[in-house]
Amino acid sequence: LLVGFLYYGVDTTQVSVQDRTGALYFVLTTQIFSAQASLRVFLEERDLFLREFIAGSYRTSAYYWAKSLADTPLQLFNALLFSLLGYFLVGLQLTWSHVLTYCTAIIITTLAAESYVVFVGAAAPDDKVAAVLGPVAFALMSLLGGFFLNLDSLPFWFSWLQHFSLFRYSFAAIMQNEFVGLNFTCSQDDTAKWVESLDASTREHVMEFIHLLPCPTPDGETHLKRLKVNTMPVWVNVMFLFGLMIFFRILGYYALVKRANKLMPTGLPTKVKCKEDSSLKSKTT
Repeated sequence: LLVGFLYYGVDTTQVSVQDRTGALYFVLTTQIFSAQASLRVFLEERDLFLREFIAGSYRTSAYYWAKSLADTPLQLFNALLFSLLGYFLVGLQLTWSHVLTYCTAIIITTLAAESYVVFVGAAAPDDKVAAVLGPVAFALMSLLGGFFLNLDSLPFWFSWLQHFSLFRYSFAAIMQNEFVGLNFTCSQDDTAKWVESLDASTREHVMEFIHLLPCPTPDGETHLKRLKVNTMPVWVNVMFLFGLMIFFRILGYYALVKRANKLMPTGLPTKVKCKEDSSLKSKTT
């Protein structure tokens, strides 16, 4: 609702270019950071799981996949409810193909963010470390998303991190979905505002050719090229998000397996442990 009220009813003027971009990035930021709620999935019950794992109650895989997927339907419902309300209130492109592509990108983004948080919850030694790793990593991903920083300006020793940024792929997908094929109007006021944003020396030279200047952003493709978010098509960005979702889920599973195996008594298989526990119970009874 906040997004809808702030950006309600955008038009196709030059101002709407920034409004549409800001609204889409704000939706992504909210969706990704809201995945922090999944940290409690393993942090709150990890000690109980490890104790029951040593007792041989169930396998790590059964516990991990059940717990990590239990909150997924609720997460998806909240993601779609929030994003669709903002979509229609802002007034983004209202065609079935655009809405469906937007929802698909938001769903995969939410699942990928939740996968990373689950991985942190399974790998972090305690809740304090997990509470730091989650937001810090998301903040870094946000910087490498293509909105705050042009990805071509990154130093070569730092640019490899952009390939693990959820923001990069999700932002590129929904930006292309929204801006491709969209044309913007340009009035004299828009040109005047753009000239005023220039420094004094540049403005002096520009004023000589002000009548020849084209519109700053005549169409969506121009804006996408300016932000460098048009290097890969929408479906490729979505596939990269899907790959990161699987990657972080698998990492989380192996992190939990490694932690559980460390606590397993050496030379004592799980099945033997179960038998010993049951025999002790029968003797006491």
